[in-house]
Amino acid sequence: MAQDVNRPDPDPHEDPDNGRGDRLPEAQGGRGDPEGPRQPETLPDVRGEPGGEALDRPLSAGPPSVYAPRFRALTGGLVGLAIGAMVAATVALLVPSFQPGPAWSPWKPTQSGTAGANEIARHVAPGYRLPTGDQLVLVTAGPPRVGDLLPAKVAVVGGGGGGGARTAVVSGKTILYQLCGLGTRCSIAKGTPSVERFLLLRREALELALYTFRYLKGVENVVALLPPAPGEKPQNALFFRRGQLKPALDRPLTATLPAPPPTVNSVEDRPDAGMVKQLTGHNLFVYSFEQGQDLSAYLVLNHRPPAD
Repeated sequence: MAQDVNRPDPDPHEDPDNGRGDRLPEAQGGRGDPEGPRQPETLPDVRGEPGGEALDRPLSAGPPSVYAPRFRALTGGLVGLAIGAMVAATVALLVPSFQPGPAWSPWKPTQSGTAGANEIARHVAPGYRLPTGDQLVLVTAGPPRVGDLLPAKVAVVGGGGGGGARTAVVSGKTILYQLCGLGTRCSIAKGTPSVERFLLLRREALELALYTFRYLKGVENVVALLPPAPGEKPQNALFFRRGQLKPALDRPLTATLPAPPPTVNSVEDRPDAGMVKQLTGHNLFVYSFEQGQDLSAYLVLNHRPPAD
């Protein structure tokens, strides 16, 4: 059979099963692709793009700053100050302001009991002077005794300083001060006895009592034995109960007895002279030592008329 020269040769890539004669894409250039072989189409490779790797990583924080701890400490301090200021402001608004009052006295004893009483005696006595400049009296302190050995009970007869028991043995701890001059029987050897000197002795006894009640806990009574006039028997005493002097214990000592103590010549002219007379006038007694039926010793205080 003669070949039909008008029919083209069959395409070697033609799918014989494809009845429509469709051709598959050229794997390589053939006669139908005048530009030569075609490369297979693929997606672009983005891995090679500049900066692609940096976009996939988090940004580096870099080396820590040397100032960071300082800034943190400064910030913490400022926060603490702010909190403290707020707390202080709150306390100031909610809590009433407290203003401590003046001290009762610039000096106070360092010990208690009899030792503290002797400290008070040594502190008070040098302030009271005779016109000659000599110390008015020596002062010793201790519990009530007869002589140096026998303890004594205190019995008050006929009063007791404004409302006390008429006749009774005093209860509570008592400190006894003895004011003794350098003359016979503790009399004051120099100068002349006078109302002014007796008032100065009363002032000294009052100051001893105020210090005692203020600073010696547990002491409820103070007895001060006063010196006699030369040639006379000792007999005058002052007896104080704590409750009698409470108003003076609630205010500074200088409000009652301004410092320094007056002299014999100036005691009547001092503004506190009236206060001294008031606080001591009803507390004057005549004292004696007696022995009870049970052989106990008693310091007996007989109330005497008030003194000016």
